[in-house]
Amino acid sequence: MLCVLSLVASTKCRRSEAPGDGEGRRVPVVGVVTVRAEPLQVEIELVGELRADESVVLKPEIAGVIAAVEFLEGQAVAKGDVLFRLRDAEQVARLREAQARLALARDEHGRTLRLARQNAAAAVQLERAAAELAVARARTQLERVELERTRIAAPFDGVAGARLVSPGERVTTDTSLVRVDAIDPLQVVFTVPEQVVPEARADAPVTVRVAPFPEQTFEGRIFFVAPSLDSANRRLALKGRLANAEGRLRPGMFARVGMKLGQRQALLVPEESVVLDGSGSFVWRLDDGDVAERVRVELGVHRDGRVEVVSGLHPGERVVSAGTHKVDAGARVEPVPARAAEDGGAGLPPDGSLGGGGR
Repeated sequence: MLCVLSLVASTKCRRSEAPGDGEGRRVPVVGVVTVRAEPLQVEIELVGELRADESVVLKPEIAGVIAAVEFLEGQAVAKGDVLFRLRDAEQVARLREAQARLALARDEHGRTLRLARQNAAAAVQLERAAAELAVARARTQLERVELERTRIAAPFDGVAGARLVSPGERVTTDTSLVRVDAIDPLQVVFTVPEQVVPEARADAPVTVRVAPFPEQTFEGRIFFVAPSLDSANRRLALKGRLANAEGRLRPGMFARVGMKLGQRQALLVPEESVVLDGSGSFVWRLDDGDVAERVRVELGVHRDGRVEVVSGLHPGERVVSAGTHKVDAGARVEPVPARAAEDGGAGLPPDGSLGGGGR
């Protein structure tokens, strides 16, 4: 009997050493952080589209028959490279005729000029010879242009798409031949809401992410800001350029565009501090006696495991960052320092416990 009483007394002594609230209930141990104002880099993520920096569907300037295709589909082409040739026998013959007439007019003008210097030709004859020479030169130039029109060349450096015609096919000025896209650099086109308009400026940096390369960020800069908002949706159109030397990005890709809006002072707490219920978000705030109070908060941006508190808290206040599931309104807790808020962690095991036991 004496042994049993001794065991009971020993157990009571051990329990009395555990933290309590004075009524025999054990006080939960929780991680706590102190709310402080700190600089926050404000960014927004927008939806955009990648587009070729230049893009054109080539069409012939004159009607004719395709004599040759001078490129391979998907090939990189340089400005001035001939991609198609039309049959040009007629244009070549006309140019040769014009050149012959030019040579004749040049000789006639030379003879008339020598005779005029010897007073053997009237001034009117010299003027007529000079006019005929000018006409012959203009005709030659015109025929040379007509011959050039039988050669369809790339208007800029880019990549040729699929050809839409075959050798021997008759084409007109409305016939599409091939599409050429300039893909280095690429454009990213997106819009921003009205509230962001003051931050929209040329040469501002942007970041771009695309689904095929989710872990990679592509850097670019804005080069165009629309002069006015779209009256239908109150948004402002922007364009940026980003390098694409490796050709990994393609026009038409869906893009997520990040845009920095500057810095502001903000209150940040670990995401673990925020509790959600049917009426919104709240945190557990501790008073000077370590008593928990349920406080409604309005949240802003999320950043690296932390969340901005727009309203509901003030600098210097303490909030529970781990063990929130053990807290009751109006109940005292035993706070222990959590890791620095900027580390985004609570300094507690994943279950939020510190060995203090349950309620």
